Parts: sequence; structure tokens; C-alpha cells
Amino acid sequence: MRIKTDPENILVIKMRNIGDVLLSSALFANLRLAFPRARISGMVNSGTEETLLGNPDIDQLYIYDRSLKKGTLRKRVQGELSLLATLRNCRFDLVMNLTEGDRGAIAALVSGARWRIGIDSLGKGMAGKNRIYTHIVPRLMPGLHAVEQNLEFLKVLGIQPVTTRVSFPLDSADAEAARARLSTVGLEPGHFFQAHCTSRWMFKTMPPATAARLLELLAERSGLPCLITSSPEEKELRYIAELRRQISNEMTPHFSDLKIKELGAITSMSRFFAGVDSAPMHIAAALDIPVLGVFGPSMPQIWGPWDNLMEQNPYGPAPGVQRGGRHTVLQSDAPCVPCGRDGCRGSKISDCLDFPIGLLESVVDDFLTGLAPN
Repeated sequence: MRIKTDPENILVIKMRNIGDVLLSSALFANLRLAFPRARISGMVNSGTEETLLGNPDIDQLYIYDRSLKKGTLRKRVQGELSLLATLRNCRFDLVMNLTEGDRGAIAALVSGARWRIGIDSLGKGMAGKNRIYTHIVPRLMPGLHAVEQNLEFLKVLGIQPVTTRVSFPLDSADAEAARARLSTVGLEPGHFFQAHCTSRWMFKTMPPATAARLLELLAERSGLPCLITSSPEEKELRYIAELRRQISNEMTPHFSDLKIKELGAITSMSRFFAGVDSAPMHIAAALDIPVLGVFGPSMPQIWGPWDNLMEQNPYGPAPGVQRGGRHTVLQSDAPCVPCGRDGCRGSKISDCLDFPIGLLESVVDDFLTGLAPN
């Protein structure tokens, strides 16, 4: 059953991590095109909101403060009830919960919206979750990229996607700050490449020696200096320290204190991006920067760098090196890949990310050959 009446006040809930929230931007764009006079809001976790700030398709963002989970029970209850009361007072007529968590489902219910769309719970989470929704969308549709899975929600509204573009808004202040930051390490816009070799999930990272060799090959064969970025998490800093020790060029700069908009602005000025399956990889792709994405146990078919010039998923289910428009995915073709596990044998280390030098050389050459000329 489809919703036939045009909604006037819409809430989209995406309570996940930075990359997941970013990949929902195409859904917001289609809602704006379909309902240009509607008020469109988003609800996201704290720490992810910068991916949507400044997005012209979004009128309001509501933030769930994840620090509440670390507070007292009283503070947590007060904080959660306050947010729910705010949502209730907004009088939404349509709520779309893009993720399967209980918190988003409760927010959809408390909102009082006439139409509530959610993902099939498959019997997981709190009891009766599916009954909260007036319309159910299947979970993890086979063969669909995360961008396309978000767009599946449009079917309930009888809408065909007009755009599949993922967007990451930046303004002139972001650009000015990025140029100033680059100047501190002697880099100029368009004359460097960015490498982001870490993730909050370290089982997605290559051995430091393998990552160092990949970056050396990219620098040697592109003729460009490398800028390394990471988060300030201690485990990532330890990894980067070892990575830089393995790189022959001791002058390779490293930024670990960038906010999301700062990171995006610097990425937008890079010649290309090389890094693991992570939010910065998705940011680079959204900014139309060519990406060499390194994948281990996760599926490029769902999480590969999305090319905004393509209208459908370019990645297939088979492992190995794949091309997705201007982007390239480097992945082992071992029979166990992709396993979806957090490392091999409980080690939190993925053996499939230790690539042979011959494969690195071949992929680097193909990737650089495919880059558009300056």
C-alpha cells in the first residue's frame, strides 16, 4: 500500500555513523524535489550532523546526544524524553526511519505521525516493533548499494528517484580554512593526494608496511606529495606513527585534529583519495574526488565509493579489484572474501588486507591511468 497524499512535514531518522548519514543525502534530495513546499527534517546521532549541515534539502536537524549513554540514569531519561517531546510538538505527518534500531522506532511512534515507514525488524529488537510502522521496507535488499537502499523508501510514496547524487555541502569559509591549513605543511590545492588508512574499526586497516608501500607507489607514480589524515584516537595515532616510520619520505604530513567539514574541505582540494572503507572515503566520493578504496571483509556492493555520475550500483558481489566509474576498489579475491567479520580467527586483524606488491603495482598503475588530466 502506498501513501497517496502529499506530506507537508517530514522527518527522516538516520541514527548511525558518519558515512551512513552522508549516504542518506540522496534521499533528502529526492524528497525535496517531490515535495518542494514540505518542511523536511532529519534526526541523527551527535557527531554525525556535520555531514548534513548546510544541506539545502534539509530545513531542520534534531540531534540525539550520544553522551547521554554515559550519564546517570536520571540524566539519560530526562535527555531522551526532552528530545521525544520536541519531536512530538513538531507534528510531523510522515516519519521515515532508515535504520532498524529501537530508538528510531520509538521516535517514530512518539512523533504521532500519520504515516510511519520503517525497516522490517525480522523479529529483532523490542517486541512488536513492526507494528509501530504503517509501511514496512525490506531490510538489506540483495545487490543494492547503501545509497539505493535508502532510496527504496521512496517506493512507499510512489516516487521514482530523480537523482542518486550524494552531497557534502561546503562553503567559502570551509575552503578558506582548508587553504590556510594546507599552507602550514607547504601544500597547495590540487597538488597533493590524501590518504586515510585508518578506521574506528581497525580490522579494516592494512598492515602498516603494506599501507606504506601503497602510498609510496602512489606518490612515486603520480609525482604528488601525500597528506595523511586520521582521527585523534590513540589506536589510530599508533598505527599512523608506524606507517610513517615505514614510509621512506619522512616529510609526509599528517593531520589528526580535523573536524568533519575541515576534513571535507581539504579532501575537495586533493587530486585523489586513497584509503580504507570509512567515512572519509565516502566524503571524498561525494565531493567527486577519484577514490582508490581499500576493502577487506566488507562488501563493496553495499559500501563501495559511490560515483555521482552513475545512476546505479557499479559493484558486483564477486571479490577482487573492481572499477566503479572514476573510483577503484582494491580487494582480495580470496574465497573467504568478503566474510563480514571483524578480523580473522578473532584477532581483529584481516589477513585479506595484506596485498602482494605485484597487485599493488598493477592497481596503482590502472587507477592513475584512469584519472582525468589536470
